[in-house]
Amino acid sequence: MVTMRVTNRMANQMVLADLQRSLENLMRAQEKLSTGRRVNRPSDDPTAAHRAVSSRAQLVVLEQFSRNIGEVKAWVATTEYALRAASDSLIEVRTLAIQAANGTLSGSDRENIAQRIDEFNEHIFQLTHERHSGRYVFSGTRTGEAPFERSGDDVVYLGNAAHMRVNIGEGSPLAFNLTGEEVFLGVGSGGRSLFKLLSDLSAAIRAGDTRQVGGELLAELDAALDRVTEKLGTVGAVTNRLERMEEVISGLVVKHKELLSLAEDADLAEAAMDFQFKQTAYQASLAACAKAIMPTLMDYLK
Repeated sequence: MVTMRVTNRMANQMVLADLQRSLENLMRAQEKLSTGRRVNRPSDDPTAAHRAVSSRAQLVVLEQFSRNIGEVKAWVATTEYALRAASDSLIEVRTLAIQAANGTLSGSDRENIAQRIDEFNEHIFQLTHERHSGRYVFSGTRTGEAPFERSGDDVVYLGNAAHMRVNIGEGSPLAFNLTGEEVFLGVGSGGRSLFKLLSDLSAAIRAGDTRQVGGELLAELDAALDRVTEKLGTVGAVTNRLERMEEVISGLVVKHKELLSLAEDADLAEAAMDFQFKQTAYQASLAACAKAIMPTLMDYLK
């Protein structure tokens, strides 16, 4: 049997190596206790580290979806406000038109009604210029341009027919805007715009043309009101979808936060006990090291 001769130098190196390992174990235990995480680097637990990275990446995606939903909800709320105000105005105009269809009104009465309709015309025109975060909500994708401009007793549409889309979930793009074209144009015969319809209505009232007011123009006014009501329903459907997705994403965020915690968080009570154990072991290693590294002949010759 061959025996290996152990020199003082070799013994000292082994003792110091053991002491270094004990110190490293103590530092890792201290790190777990101070950070509250049992996985601070991939080498601590490669499988758990992979799960943590995956959950953290998914949380980033979910947070973006959540921001998208919040932004779109604010946009849709602005659109809904404008449509409801336009609907209320058209209901008032309809009431005035029915009054004006009465042939017994005086000229001054008709003028007063016509002026009020002109005011509602201008009010609805201003509603089409509603903005969210500085962007016009009825201009299609040309959100930097006002959707309409006046042209005589009519308007010109400056936006486009495109709808904006945003992802509110995995594989869930949502078209969320309404264009001024689909809401306010083509409501009357021959593609008459809502604003042209209101201008023609006030002109017919001033002229005392009760037949046109109570017939063709009132029917087109009802069609315009139906159009706005229909678009309010579209906005409501978008809002409902946003709220459902918001609930889904909130649940997924909670789930992935729990998975992240399970993957990398430490049991603090267990970490504290482990730290005390490692600290005791290190102190014992120090004491053993002091005894193991005995004086050599060179120490006596100094």
